[in-house]
Amino acid sequence: MLTLCAVCATQAMAQHRLSIAPMYWFQYNPYEYRVATNFNGQQTDTQISGYKAISSVGLVIRYQFTTHWDLAIGGLYARPADHVQRPQSPYGAPSAFTSQAVQFPLLVSYRLTNRRLSPYFSAGTFFTKSITFTSPLQTDGVIAAGIDYQLGPVMSLLVQPTASYSFSPPVNDVVYQFSNYQSYNVGIQAQLLCRF
Repeated sequence: MLTLCAVCATQAMAQHRLSIAPMYWFQYNPYEYRVATNFNGQQTDTQISGYKAISSVGLVIRYQFTTHWDLAIGGLYARPADHVQRPQSPYGAPSAFTSQAVQFPLLVSYRLTNRRLSPYFSAGTFFTKSITFTSPLQTDGVIAAGIDYQLGPVMSLLVQPTASYSFSPPVNDVVYQFSNYQSYNVGIQAQLLCRF
């Protein structure tokens, strides 16, 4: 009887290749770099460091190629809160500055087993475009490992810790020259998949 139920559940899951999922993603982004400025013949060299706390919400569309592999693309609205820690002004650390952005994740994922609770791995990239500032499209590589919990034949909950690295350092220009750029993100995302 249990074997028959498992086979039926697997077949039902296999019939639902397309899914849509609301997604929440929180990321913590420490950064550090040096900036040399040349303004009116005056040159300065400053070490800048701080962190961003980024909250993103949106939708992800997923296509399941097999019971194990799927491809996902999404659109997210993000609110990065920038906390500059260095340099400090004479008045101490400045208040956090919150901006707006859109993010577009593109991920390939692998579900390890067909059990109700299974490890779930993802890798890919996401693109970020600021709404607040005029800046180039930012590209980050991302990996994630977590769990996929089947709530029913057509619904499951995904929870994954994530790690990513930015391939888009600040852009040099005539006035500002950036060097020693280091930036990575750690975070956690949650998705509620509805298959149809």
